[in-house]
Amino acid sequence: MFAAALVVGMTVRAVRAPRRQRLRAAFGPIMGAGETYQELHTGQKGLQDSVIESIQESEVRPSRTDGDDR
Repeated sequence: MFAAALVVGMTVRAVRAPRRQRLRAAFGPIMGAGETYQELHTGQKGLQDSVIESIQESEVRPSRTDGDDR
């Protein structure tokens, strides 16, 4: 019964999603759940959190080429 609910939910999400994003929309929740499980199991940050943190650090810390605009 649970597997049937997953299949129906993924199908509905895929049908309602825009044409080029159907696979991402259908499998996104399952991938997110897998990443959360891995975070809880290993105690490390997930990929999305690591990317967000990296972007925030690069915005705060100027690169070596930022001062060469003179």
